[in-house]
Amino acid sequence: MVNGNRCQSFFSLERFNWMSLYRKDYLDPEVPSLRQAVYNRVKSATGWAPDGPIELITHPRYLGYVFNPVSFYLCYEQGESPQKGDVPRAILAQITNTPWKERHVYCLESRSPEPVNRDGWHTQRFAFNKRFHVSPFNGMDQHYDWLFSFRGPELRVHMNVTQDQQKHFDATLVVQRTPFDRKILHKSLIRFPLETLKGTAGIYWNALKLKIKGAPFYTNPDKLDQDDRDYRKGADDQGTDITAAPATTTNDQEHAGRVSSWRT
Repeated sequence: MVNGNRCQSFFSLERFNWMSLYRKDYLDPEVPSLRQAVYNRVKSATGWAPDGPIELITHPRYLGYVFNPVSFYLCYEQGESPQKGDVPRAILAQITNTPWKERHVYCLESRSPEPVNRDGWHTQRFAFNKRFHVSPFNGMDQHYDWLFSFRGPELRVHMNVTQDQQKHFDATLVVQRTPFDRKILHKSLIRFPLETLKGTAGIYWNALKLKIKGAPFYTNPDKLDQDDRDYRKGADDQGTDITAAPATTTNDQEHAGRVSSWRT
């Protein structure tokens, strides 16, 4: 929970500060209320009207600069609590690509999460084929396998990317929920003073290294020839069901959720 009054010396809503949040940086900015925008999208995608807490996992702006490759909106049923490790009924993943700053949304609908394991983690898996051009060094013929794991106030998101049935890339996000007060804000700014600028610099530095190594370069699908099979792939998605089988076992498939794709 963001309490702007308790953190106003370095944090602001809708105005410049060391750290700030702006409505226009997030889902469907033409809708004044972000909660309403999430509600509308989830209801359209799943038929369920979110009636519980909604969590946003994102980077704020640092010194006015925004960089958010992905923001997650976790939508819980009434009576459920993120602090207890409950699995959200729906998750929106808002993707923004670099350098085009186009946006795409995947709606992930939970279906029979895996049983809690011996370490107390409750996991929901989602498998689907790529529908949005994220990087010029990654083609469109890729498969995503995302795992969201919950344990009390802890959250882990693990993303596997495969291509031609071979592992191409993976990444893990680890989140520890804490109250957002003045003390936590100061500690965060000392440890991560310019996180969005650092992230952007890292993206372009890695791109340069890949270019020097001669990595393949993939054109944005919107700019391909019309006879190319990837031409405008995903550009017209408005709720397309893209659920796929996980690239592992039958048991994993039984616990995989539903995924729909939306170009915004």
